Amino acid sequence: MKSAPISFVLVLACAPAIAQEAPAWIGKPDCRLAAVKPPPAQAATWNGGCKNGYAEGKGALDWTDAAGNHYKLEAEFAAGRTRGEGTLHYPHGSIYTGTLKDGRPDGHGYFREPNGDQYEGDIREGKLMGPGEALYANGDDYKGEFKNNQPDGTGTITWALGGRYEGGWKNGEPSGPGKIVYAGGAGREVAVQDGRDPGRPRAVAPDGTYTVKQKFATIGTTFRRDAARGIPVPPERGFKELTAAEQATIANWYPALAPGDEPPYPAKGPAEFLRAIVSIVNKTLAEGDVTVYVLVGTDGKARSVRAIGLNDPEVRKTVATVASLMQYKPAVCAGQPCEMVYPYRLRLGLEP
Repeated sequence: MKSAPISFVLVLACAPAIAQEAPAWIGKPDCRLAAVKPPPAQAATWNGGCKNGYAEGKGALDWTDAAGNHYKLEAEFAAGRTRGEGTLHYPHGSIYTGTLKDGRPDGHGYFREPNGDQYEGDIREGKLMGPGEALYANGDDYKGEFKNNQPDGTGTITWALGGRYEGGWKNGEPSGPGKIVYAGGAGREVAVQDGRDPGRPRAVAPDGTYTVKQKFATIGTTFRRDAARGIPVPPERGFKELTAAEQATIANWYPALAPGDEPPYPAKGPAEFLRAIVSIVNKTLAEGDVTVYVLVGTDGKARSVRAIGLNDPEVRKTVATVASLMQYKPAVCAGQPCEMVYPYRLRLGLEP
């Protein structure tokens, strides 16, 4: 997003735009169904009952559009039309459950995207329109008004890293007057325009990235392979050892960190944690993205840990356990230690 403090809003990918009108009826002459959108390029398949020449009762309708995309609608039909709620499976893994019109989401329902994004609320002709709530895969939660699949109107986003923004939205971005409630504080807030805290400097991209080497060399060599790459600040330094610019890089991960406050951070930097994760990957051959949110208490110890991602729940649990055993520098709010979340965002995989 354009405004630095508001940087985690995603857009749910819902029903595709439709360029052509569907015919009045589809299906076999003795078991007709109301038209669906997008229209089938070939005959649709109905797996259910028929009555008086129309689809009747519970069943599943499968069809493929002109672009080769496959859809499946599970619902109850009466006289060839959907009755009540149904479940629509989209070509790329999205699933919708709720009311429908012409086989398309319309009314009120629930979307779940393959990446984990979720939405529940009003839908008009396949688009998020009206009041609703979106829970994003990264843990952010938006409640408010939507238009054309994006936050638009008035709404509140609560960030997984703490704090929230309340106010106006336009085309998925904060717009107009609002307020930010800071992370880690007791209701401290600031008035903002277009989602930006006027007292907070704009984010500056780091000059380069750093690498963590494995603790021991490969057998038979003196070469230590990489344990992790792409780290934005020196990974073996604590927060106080970082430069002001490097500290600002970490602070800019937090959309609602008050000017002068400090985020939590691994006491000696993240290198120890990253090396431990390499050992897990080597033993389990785990691959995939994982984000770990550690709620760091005022004493620098993990109060709770939540891991998101990875298909293997045991590996996910092990990664979270390792994060919980690390020692952290607590966040600082208005000069005092405070509770706040620290994130690890990792992409696991074996080197070729």
